[in-house]
Amino acid sequence: MRNTSSSPVLARGAATLLRTGSVIITLSLTACFDRKIASVTPEQGKVETKDLPSNPNRDADILFLIDNSGSMAEEQTSLRQNFPRFMDVLSTIEGGLPNLHIGVATSNLGMKASDGIANASFGGCTGAGDDGALQTNALITGRFIIDEELANGTRNVNYSGALADAFSALADVGTAGCGIEQHLGAIERTLTNSTNAGFLRPSAKLAVIVIADEDDCSLAHKALFEGETDGSVVNFRCTQDAIQCEHPLSEPGLLTQCEPRDTTQYLEPVDRYVSFLRGLKANPRDDVIVAGIVGDNNPFQIVLDAQQRAVLGPSCVYGGTQAAFPALRTSEFIRGFDRQVQRTICGADLTAALVEIAALLKRSFGDPCFESLVVDQDPATPGLQADCSVSDVRVFPDGSEQELATIPECGTGALPCWRIETDTRQCFYTESNLKLVIDRGGVIPPDDIHVRASCETSVDDGSFQ
Repeated sequence: MRNTSSSPVLARGAATLLRTGSVIITLSLTACFDRKIASVTPEQGKVETKDLPSNPNRDADILFLIDNSGSMAEEQTSLRQNFPRFMDVLSTIEGGLPNLHIGVATSNLGMKASDGIANASFGGCTGAGDDGALQTNALITGRFIIDEELANGTRNVNYSGALADAFSALADVGTAGCGIEQHLGAIERTLTNSTNAGFLRPSAKLAVIVIADEDDCSLAHKALFEGETDGSVVNFRCTQDAIQCEHPLSEPGLLTQCEPRDTTQYLEPVDRYVSFLRGLKANPRDDVIVAGIVGDNNPFQIVLDAQQRAVLGPSCVYGGTQAAFPALRTSEFIRGFDRQVQRTICGADLTAALVEIAALLKRSFGDPCFESLVVDQDPATPGLQADCSVSDVRVFPDGSEQELATIPECGTGALPCWRIETDTRQCFYTESNLKLVIDRGGVIPPDDIHVRASCETSVDDGSFQ
Protein backbone atom coordinates (compact mmCIF):
# COMPACT_ATOMS: atom_id res chain seq x y z
CA MET A 1 0.00 0.00 0.00
CA ARG A 2 3.00 2.20 -0.32
CA ASN A 3 5.64 3.57 -2.66
CA THR A 4 3.89 3.39 -6.02
CA SER A 5 6.30 5.90 -7.53
CA SER A 6 9.63 4.72 -8.86
CA SER A 7 11.75 6.62 -6.31
CA PRO A 8 13.53 4.41 -3.72
CA VAL A 9 12.05 4.39 -0.24
CA LEU A 10 15.02 6.02 1.40
CA ALA A 11 15.20 8.83 -1.16
CA ARG A 12 11.77 10.03 -0.09
CA GLY A 13 12.90 10.88 3.42
CA ALA A 14 11.53 7.75 5.09
CA ALA A 15 12.96 7.06 8.51
CA THR A 16 15.58 4.34 8.78
CA LEU A 17 14.75 2.92 12.17
CA LEU A 18 15.23 -0.83 11.98
CA ARG A 19 13.00 -2.97 14.12
CA THR A 20 13.65 -6.67 13.75
CA GLY A 21 11.11 -7.75 16.33
CA SER A 22 7.54 -8.46 15.30
CA VAL A 23 4.04 -8.72 16.56
CA ILE A 24 3.72 -12.48 17.00
CA ILE A 25 0.17 -13.65 17.41
CA THR A 26 -0.47 -17.21 18.53
CA LEU A 27 -3.11 -19.16 20.31
CA SER A 28 -1.21 -20.13 23.41
CA LEU A 29 -2.95 -22.62 25.65
CA THR A 30 -0.75 -22.57 28.72
CA ALA A 31 -1.70 -23.27 32.29
CA CYS A 32 -0.71 -23.90 35.90
CA PHE A 33 0.04 -27.60 35.98
CA ASP A 34 -2.51 -29.96 37.49
CA ARG A 35 -3.08 -33.66 37.12
CA LYS A 36 -6.65 -33.17 35.85
CA ILE A 37 -7.07 -31.56 32.45
CA ALA A 38 -10.42 -30.01 33.29
CA SER A 39 -8.92 -28.03 36.18
CA VAL A 40 -6.00 -26.49 34.24
CA THR A 41 -6.15 -22.71 34.51
CA PRO A 42 -4.23 -20.20 32.38
CA GLU A 43 -0.76 -19.16 33.51
CA GLN A 44 2.02 -18.38 31.11
CA GLY A 45 4.90 -20.77 30.60
CA LYS A 46 3.85 -23.88 32.51
CA VAL A 47 1.99 -26.37 30.32
CA GLU A 48 1.93 -27.40 26.66
CA THR A 49 -1.32 -28.95 25.52
CA LYS A 50 -2.06 -31.45 22.77
CA ASP A 51 -5.23 -32.36 20.90
CA LEU A 52 -4.68 -35.54 18.88
CA PRO A 53 -7.67 -36.81 16.89
CA SER A 54 -7.66 -40.55 16.22
CA ASN A 55 -8.58 -40.06 12.56
CA PRO A 56 -7.88 -36.47 11.48
CA ASN A 57 -9.15 -34.92 8.28
CA ARG A 58 -6.19 -35.15 5.90
CA ASP A 59 -7.34 -32.66 3.26
CA ALA A 60 -5.88 -29.13 3.17
CA ASP A 61 -6.35 -26.26 0.72
CA ILE A 62 -3.46 -23.78 1.04
CA LEU A 63 -3.68 -20.31 -0.48
CA PHE A 64 -0.56 -18.13 -0.68
CA LEU A 65 -1.65 -14.49 -1.12
CA ILE A 66 1.46 -12.63 -2.31
CA ASP A 67 2.02 -8.91 -2.63
CA ASN A 68 3.34 -8.42 -6.18
CA SER A 69 4.06 -4.71 -5.99
CA GLY A 70 7.44 -3.26 -6.91
CA SER A 71 9.25 -3.81 -3.60
CA MET A 72 8.71 -7.56 -3.17
CA ALA A 73 11.40 -9.22 -5.33
CA GLU A 74 13.70 -10.40 -2.51
CA GLU A 75 10.81 -11.70 -0.40
CA GLN A 76 9.35 -13.66 -3.30
CA THR A 77 12.76 -15.20 -3.95
CA SER A 78 13.02 -16.27 -0.31
CA LEU A 79 9.53 -17.78 -0.45
CA ARG A 80 10.40 -19.89 -3.46
CA GLN A 81 13.74 -20.97 -2.01
CA ASN A 82 12.28 -21.96 1.36
CA PHE A 83 9.07 -23.64 0.23
CA PRO A 84 10.79 -27.06 0.57
CA ARG A 85 11.28 -26.31 4.29
CA PHE A 86 7.56 -25.61 4.55
CA MET A 87 6.80 -28.96 2.92
CA ASP A 88 9.36 -30.77 5.07
CA VAL A 89 7.25 -29.95 8.13
CA LEU A 90 3.98 -31.01 6.47
CA SER A 91 5.54 -34.31 5.45
CA THR A 92 5.99 -35.15 9.15
CA ILE A 93 2.23 -35.20 9.75
CA GLU A 94 1.02 -38.60 10.97
CA GLY A 95 0.38 -40.67 7.85
CA GLY A 96 2.67 -38.53 5.69
CA LEU A 97 1.96 -35.59 3.42
CA PRO A 98 -1.75 -34.68 3.49
CA ASN A 99 -4.01 -34.35 0.45
CA LEU A 100 -3.13 -30.91 -0.86
CA HIS A 101 -4.50 -28.20 -3.07
CA ILE A 102 -1.98 -25.34 -3.26
CA GLY A 103 -2.82 -22.07 -5.01
CA VAL A 104 -1.10 -18.72 -5.44
CA ALA A 105 -2.90 -15.41 -5.90
CA THR A 106 -1.79 -11.78 -5.69
CA SER A 107 -3.02 -8.73 -3.82
CA ASN A 108 -3.41 -6.89 -7.13
CA LEU A 109 -7.06 -5.96 -7.65
CA GLY A 110 -6.04 -2.93 -9.68
CA MET A 111 -8.53 -0.11 -9.27
CA LYS A 112 -11.40 -2.41 -8.41
CA ALA A 113 -13.60 -1.64 -5.41
CA SER A 114 -16.86 -3.15 -4.19
CA ASP A 115 -18.76 -0.45 -6.09
CA GLY A 116 -16.91 -0.86 -9.39
CA ILE A 117 -13.64 -0.06 -11.16
CA ALA A 118 -12.18 3.43 -11.18
CA ASN A 119 -11.67 5.08 -14.55
CA ALA A 120 -8.03 5.94 -13.94
CA SER A 121 -4.59 4.43 -14.23
CA PHE A 122 -1.17 4.87 -12.66
CA GLY A 123 1.78 2.61 -11.95
CA GLY A 124 0.72 -1.03 -11.95
CA CYS A 125 -2.90 -0.20 -11.11
CA THR A 126 -5.22 -0.84 -14.05
CA GLY A 127 -8.69 -2.33 -14.32
CA ALA A 128 -9.35 -5.21 -11.95
CA GLY A 129 -5.69 -6.26 -11.83
CA ASP A 130 -5.34 -10.03 -11.39
CA ASP A 131 -8.92 -10.12 -10.04
CA GLY A 132 -8.21 -13.01 -7.66
CA ALA A 133 -7.39 -15.48 -10.42
CA LEU A 134 -5.03 -18.21 -9.24
CA GLN A 135 -1.68 -18.15 -11.01
CA THR A 136 -0.94 -20.64 -13.77
CA ASN A 137 2.18 -22.18 -15.27
CA ALA A 138 3.03 -24.72 -17.95
CA LEU A 139 4.32 -27.13 -15.28
CA ILE A 140 0.83 -27.45 -13.79
CA THR A 141 -2.40 -28.69 -15.34
CA GLY A 142 -5.05 -26.28 -14.10
CA ARG A 143 -4.90 -23.28 -11.80
CA PHE A 144 -3.56 -24.90 -8.64
CA ILE A 145 -1.35 -27.75 -7.51
CA ILE A 146 -3.02 -31.06 -6.69
CA ASP A 147 -1.08 -33.63 -4.67
CA GLU A 148 -3.34 -36.29 -3.15
CA GLU A 149 -2.89 -39.81 -1.83
CA LEU A 150 -4.78 -42.56 -3.66
CA ALA A 151 -6.24 -45.70 -2.12
CA ASN A 152 -3.28 -47.78 -3.33
CA GLY A 153 -0.79 -45.52 -1.53
CA THR A 154 0.46 -43.69 -4.64
CA ARG A 155 -0.15 -39.99 -5.15
CA ASN A 156 -2.21 -38.24 -7.80
CA VAL A 157 -0.47 -35.07 -8.96
CA ASN A 158 -1.16 -32.56 -11.72
CA TYR A 159 2.34 -31.14 -12.11
CA SER A 160 5.58 -32.10 -13.80
CA GLY A 161 8.81 -32.64 -11.88
CA ALA A 162 9.18 -31.82 -8.19
CA LEU A 163 6.50 -30.18 -6.09
CA ALA A 164 8.90 -27.42 -5.06
CA ASP A 165 9.60 -26.57 -8.70
CA ALA A 166 5.89 -26.42 -9.49
CA PHE A 167 5.25 -24.10 -6.55
CA SER A 168 8.23 -21.93 -7.45
CA ALA A 169 6.79 -21.48 -10.92
CA LEU A 170 3.42 -20.37 -9.53
CA ALA A 171 4.93 -18.13 -6.87
CA ASP A 172 7.04 -16.18 -9.37
CA VAL A 173 4.36 -13.47 -9.54
CA GLY A 174 6.69 -10.60 -10.41
CA THR A 175 6.67 -7.03 -9.11
CA ALA A 176 4.49 -5.19 -11.62
CA GLY A 177 1.31 -5.30 -9.52
CA CYS A 178 -0.69 -2.41 -8.12
CA GLY A 179 0.89 -0.52 -5.22
CA ILE A 180 -2.54 -0.12 -3.61
CA GLU A 181 -2.56 -3.65 -2.23
CA GLN A 182 -5.92 -5.24 -1.42
CA HIS A 183 -4.82 -8.36 0.47
CA LEU A 184 -8.13 -9.10 2.16
CA GLY A 185 -10.29 -8.25 -0.81
CA ALA A 186 -8.08 -10.45 -2.99
CA ILE A 187 -8.53 -13.39 -0.58
CA GLU A 188 -12.31 -13.06 -0.84
CA ARG A 189 -12.20 -12.64 -4.59
CA THR A 190 -9.89 -15.63 -5.05
CA LEU A 191 -12.15 -17.93 -3.04
CA THR A 192 -15.30 -16.79 -4.88
CA ASN A 193 -13.96 -16.40 -8.43
CA SER A 194 -15.47 -19.13 -10.63
CA THR A 195 -12.18 -19.22 -12.55
CA ASN A 196 -10.73 -21.03 -9.53
CA ALA A 197 -13.46 -23.66 -9.30
CA GLY A 198 -12.35 -26.85 -7.57
CA PHE A 199 -9.63 -25.29 -5.44
CA LEU A 200 -11.79 -24.95 -2.34
CA ARG A 201 -13.06 -28.30 -1.05
CA PRO A 202 -15.92 -28.15 1.47
CA SER A 203 -14.42 -30.84 3.70
CA ALA A 204 -10.80 -29.64 3.60
CA LYS A 205 -8.95 -27.46 6.07
CA LEU A 206 -8.27 -24.01 4.63
CA ALA A 207 -4.96 -22.24 5.21
CA VAL A 208 -4.43 -18.65 4.00
CA ILE A 209 -0.91 -17.21 4.11
CA VAL A 210 -0.41 -13.49 3.39
CA ILE A 211 3.09 -12.37 2.38
CA ALA A 212 3.38 -8.61 2.04
CA ASP A 213 5.52 -5.65 3.05
CA GLU A 214 2.62 -3.16 3.17
CA ASP A 215 -0.82 -3.07 4.75
CA ASP A 216 -4.20 -3.90 3.30
CA CYS A 217 -6.26 -1.31 1.43
CA SER A 218 -9.32 -3.31 0.38
CA LEU A 219 -11.70 -0.85 -1.19
CA ALA A 220 -15.41 -0.39 -0.77
CA HIS A 221 -15.44 2.72 -2.96
CA LYS A 222 -13.44 3.44 -6.10
CA ALA A 223 -13.53 7.13 -5.16
CA LEU A 224 -10.18 6.61 -3.41
CA PHE A 225 -8.54 6.94 -6.83
CA GLU A 226 -10.57 9.89 -8.08
CA GLY A 227 -8.92 13.22 -8.71
CA GLU A 228 -5.37 11.93 -8.29
CA THR A 229 -2.70 10.44 -10.55
CA ASP A 230 0.12 10.17 -8.00
CA GLY A 231 0.30 6.79 -6.30
CA SER A 232 2.06 8.13 -3.20
CA VAL A 233 -0.81 10.53 -2.54
CA VAL A 234 -3.39 7.77 -2.98
CA ASN A 235 -1.38 5.53 -0.67
CA PHE A 236 -1.38 8.08 2.12
CA ARG A 237 -5.05 8.80 1.50
CA CYS A 238 -5.69 5.13 2.20
CA THR A 239 -3.56 5.23 5.38
CA GLN A 240 -5.40 8.27 6.74
CA ASP A 241 -8.73 6.66 5.98
CA ALA A 242 -7.81 3.24 7.38
CA ILE A 243 -5.96 4.08 10.61
CA GLN A 244 -6.61 6.22 13.66
CA CYS A 245 -4.03 7.15 16.28
CA GLU A 246 -3.87 9.23 19.44
CA HIS A 247 -3.05 12.22 17.22
CA PRO A 248 -4.05 13.03 13.61
CA LEU A 249 -2.07 11.50 10.73
CA SER A 250 -1.17 14.86 9.21
CA GLU A 251 2.09 16.05 10.74
CA PRO A 252 5.50 14.30 10.78
CA GLY A 253 6.29 12.38 13.93
CA LEU A 254 5.97 9.14 15.85
CA LEU A 255 2.37 8.17 16.56
CA THR A 256 1.02 5.93 19.30
CA GLN A 257 -2.19 4.04 20.07
CA CYS A 258 -2.77 3.41 16.38
CA GLU A 259 -5.44 0.97 15.24
CA PRO A 260 -7.75 0.34 12.27
CA ARG A 261 -10.84 2.51 12.07
CA ASP A 262 -14.19 0.82 12.57
CA THR A 263 -15.74 2.89 9.78
CA THR A 264 -13.98 4.56 6.86
CA GLN A 265 -14.80 6.63 3.84
CA TYR A 266 -13.22 4.35 1.26
CA LEU A 267 -12.39 0.92 2.72
CA GLU A 268 -14.27 -2.23 3.57
CA PRO A 269 -14.22 -3.10 7.29
CA VAL A 270 -11.80 -5.84 8.32
CA ASP A 271 -14.64 -7.74 10.01
CA ARG A 272 -16.20 -8.35 6.62
CA TYR A 273 -13.29 -10.55 5.57
CA VAL A 274 -13.00 -12.33 8.92
CA SER A 275 -16.69 -13.25 8.74
CA PHE A 276 -16.36 -14.34 5.12
CA LEU A 277 -13.43 -16.67 5.75
CA ARG A 278 -14.85 -18.13 8.95
CA GLY A 279 -18.16 -18.68 7.18
CA LEU A 280 -16.57 -21.03 4.65
CA LYS A 281 -16.18 -23.81 7.24
CA ALA A 282 -18.60 -25.49 9.63
CA ASN A 283 -15.83 -25.59 12.25
CA PRO A 284 -13.70 -22.49 11.64
CA ARG A 285 -11.93 -22.87 14.97
CA ASP A 286 -10.11 -25.97 13.78
CA ASP A 287 -10.41 -25.83 10.00
CA VAL A 288 -9.36 -22.25 9.15
CA ILE A 289 -5.68 -21.41 9.56
CA VAL A 290 -4.47 -17.86 8.86
CA ALA A 291 -0.89 -16.61 8.83
CA GLY A 292 0.87 -13.45 7.83
CA ILE A 293 4.48 -12.57 7.04
CA VAL A 294 4.16 -8.80 7.07
CA GLY A 295 5.70 -5.57 8.29
CA ASP A 296 6.11 -4.76 11.99
CA ASN A 297 3.33 -2.63 13.46
CA ASN A 298 5.74 -0.34 15.32
CA PRO A 299 7.07 2.24 14.99
CA PHE A 300 4.14 3.94 13.28
CA GLN A 301 5.41 7.28 12.05
CA ILE A 302 4.63 9.98 9.55
CA VAL A 303 7.61 11.33 7.56
CA LEU A 304 8.14 13.76 4.70
CA ASP A 305 8.95 12.46 1.23
CA ALA A 306 11.23 14.14 -1.32
CA GLN A 307 8.39 16.48 -2.26
CA GLN A 308 7.92 17.40 1.41
CA ARG A 309 4.58 15.60 1.53
CA ALA A 310 3.45 13.66 4.58
CA VAL A 311 3.61 9.88 4.02
CA LEU A 312 3.68 6.80 6.22
CA GLY A 313 7.26 5.88 7.12
CA PRO A 314 8.53 2.31 7.21
CA SER A 315 8.56 0.34 10.45
CA CYS A 316 11.80 -1.33 9.37
CA VAL A 317 14.50 -0.91 6.72
CA TYR A 318 16.73 -3.79 5.70
CA GLY A 319 19.05 -4.84 2.91
CA GLY A 320 20.03 -1.25 2.23
CA THR A 321 16.91 -0.12 0.39
CA GLN A 322 14.24 -2.65 1.36
CA ALA A 323 11.50 -1.49 3.72
CA ALA A 324 8.28 -2.75 5.25
CA PHE A 325 5.39 -0.78 6.68
CA PRO A 326 2.98 -1.21 9.60
CA ALA A 327 0.27 -3.77 8.83
CA LEU A 328 -2.46 -2.87 11.31
CA ARG A 329 -5.45 -3.92 9.19
CA THR A 330 -3.78 -7.17 8.17
CA SER A 331 -2.93 -7.86 11.83
CA GLU A 332 -6.51 -7.29 12.91
CA PHE A 333 -7.66 -9.73 10.25
CA ILE A 334 -5.20 -12.39 11.45
CA ARG A 335 -6.35 -11.94 15.06
CA GLY A 336 -9.86 -12.91 13.99
CA PHE A 337 -8.94 -16.60 13.82
CA ASP A 338 -8.24 -19.23 16.45
CA ARG A 339 -5.38 -20.87 14.56
CA GLN A 340 -3.16 -18.01 13.51
CA VAL A 341 0.34 -16.61 13.58
CA GLN A 342 2.02 -13.41 12.42
CA ARG A 343 5.72 -13.09 11.65
CA THR A 344 7.85 -10.19 10.48
CA ILE A 345 8.91 -9.81 6.86
CA CYS A 346 11.74 -7.50 7.91
CA GLY A 347 15.01 -8.97 6.75
CA ALA A 348 13.54 -10.68 3.66
CA ASP A 349 14.58 -14.18 4.84
CA LEU A 350 11.33 -16.11 5.28
CA THR A 351 12.89 -19.40 6.40
CA ALA A 352 11.89 -19.38 10.09
CA ALA A 353 8.48 -17.89 9.39
CA LEU A 354 7.57 -20.54 6.81
CA VAL A 355 8.65 -23.35 9.15
CA GLU A 356 6.53 -21.89 11.95
CA ILE A 357 3.51 -21.50 9.68
CA ALA A 358 3.85 -25.09 8.49
CA ALA A 359 4.00 -26.21 12.13
CA LEU A 360 0.83 -24.22 12.79
CA LEU A 361 -0.90 -26.03 9.95
CA LYS A 362 0.44 -29.36 11.17
CA ARG A 363 -1.05 -28.77 14.61
CA SER A 364 -4.51 -28.50 13.07
CA PHE A 365 -4.13 -32.15 12.06
CA GLY A 366 -2.89 -33.12 15.53
CA ASP A 367 0.79 -32.67 16.30
CA PRO A 368 2.39 -34.98 18.89
CA CYS A 369 5.66 -32.97 18.88
CA PHE A 370 6.45 -30.72 21.85
CA GLU A 371 7.56 -27.23 20.93
CA SER A 372 9.38 -26.76 24.23
CA LEU A 373 11.48 -28.87 26.54
CA VAL A 374 9.41 -31.13 28.78
CA VAL A 375 10.34 -30.67 32.43
CA ASP A 376 12.17 -33.60 34.02
CA GLN A 377 10.62 -33.88 37.48
CA ASP A 378 13.46 -36.10 38.79
CA PRO A 379 16.78 -35.49 36.98
CA ALA A 380 18.55 -37.94 39.29
CA THR A 381 16.51 -40.83 37.90
CA PRO A 382 17.49 -42.17 34.45
CA GLY A 383 15.12 -41.18 31.65
CA LEU A 384 12.64 -38.32 31.40
CA GLN A 385 10.27 -38.13 34.37
CA ALA A 386 7.52 -36.06 32.77
CA ASP A 387 4.48 -34.66 34.53
CA CYS A 388 1.58 -35.10 32.12
CA SER A 389 -2.18 -35.45 32.24
CA VAL A 390 -3.53 -37.51 29.30
CA SER A 391 -7.13 -38.51 28.61
CA ASP A 392 -9.37 -39.91 25.91
CA VAL A 393 -12.14 -37.47 25.00
CA ARG A 394 -15.16 -38.06 22.78
CA VAL A 395 -15.95 -35.07 20.54
CA PHE A 396 -19.55 -34.94 19.30
CA PRO A 397 -20.64 -33.43 15.96
CA ASP A 398 -21.98 -30.32 17.69
CA GLY A 399 -18.58 -29.67 19.25
CA SER A 400 -19.49 -30.78 22.75
CA GLU A 401 -17.15 -33.19 24.52
CA GLN A 402 -17.15 -36.05 26.99
CA GLU A 403 -14.01 -36.98 28.91
CA LEU A 404 -13.89 -40.78 28.92
CA ALA A 405 -10.87 -42.02 30.83
CA THR A 406 -7.45 -41.00 32.03
CA ILE A 407 -4.60 -42.69 30.15
CA PRO A 408 -1.76 -43.84 32.45
CA GLU A 409 1.94 -43.55 31.72
CA CYS A 410 3.45 -46.65 30.12
CA GLY A 411 5.26 -49.06 32.40
CA THR A 412 2.34 -50.27 34.48
CA GLY A 413 1.20 -52.89 31.96
CA ALA A 414 -2.10 -51.07 31.33
CA LEU A 415 -3.26 -50.14 27.81
CA PRO A 416 -3.71 -47.63 26.40
CA CYS A 417 -0.74 -45.81 27.90
CA TRP A 418 1.45 -42.83 27.03
CA ARG A 419 5.17 -42.20 26.83
CA ILE A 420 7.45 -39.45 25.55
CA GLU A 421 10.23 -40.29 23.13
CA THR A 422 12.78 -38.51 20.96
CA ASP A 423 12.06 -38.29 17.24
CA THR A 424 14.50 -36.05 15.36
CA ARG A 425 12.77 -36.75 12.04
CA GLN A 426 9.14 -36.03 12.85
CA CYS A 427 9.95 -33.24 15.31
CA PHE A 428 13.03 -31.75 13.61
CA TYR A 429 11.60 -28.21 13.67
CA THR A 430 11.02 -28.07 17.43
CA GLU A 431 13.32 -27.13 20.28
CA SER A 432 12.76 -30.41 22.08
CA ASN A 433 12.63 -33.09 19.33
CA LEU A 434 10.25 -34.88 21.70
CA LYS A 435 6.83 -36.30 20.94
CA LEU A 436 3.92 -37.87 22.79
CA VAL A 437 3.23 -41.50 21.87
CA ILE A 438 -0.02 -43.30 22.71
CA ASP A 439 0.32 -47.09 22.83
CA ARG A 440 -3.03 -48.84 22.35
CA GLY A 441 -1.64 -52.30 21.69
CA GLY A 442 -2.87 -52.23 18.10
CA VAL A 443 -6.44 -51.19 18.95
CA ILE A 444 -7.77 -48.44 16.65
CA PRO A 445 -10.15 -46.05 18.47
CA PRO A 446 -13.35 -44.68 16.89
CA ASP A 447 -13.09 -41.58 14.71
CA ASP A 448 -14.72 -39.36 17.35
CA ILE A 449 -12.02 -40.03 19.96
CA HIS A 450 -9.35 -37.41 20.65
CA VAL A 451 -6.39 -37.60 23.00
CA ARG A 452 -6.11 -34.50 25.17
CA ALA A 453 -2.79 -34.09 26.91
CA SER A 454 -1.14 -31.45 29.09
CA CYS A 455 2.55 -31.71 30.00
CA GLU A 456 4.67 -29.36 32.04
CA THR A 457 7.27 -27.58 29.95
CA SER A 458 10.22 -25.44 30.93
CA VAL A 459 9.23 -22.27 29.08
CA ASP A 460 6.20 -20.66 27.47
CA ASP A 461 6.00 -22.64 24.24
CA GLY A 462 3.86 -20.06 22.42
CA SER A 463 1.89 -22.88 20.80
CA PHE A 464 -1.72 -23.81 20.62
CA GLN A 465 -3.61 -27.01 20.23
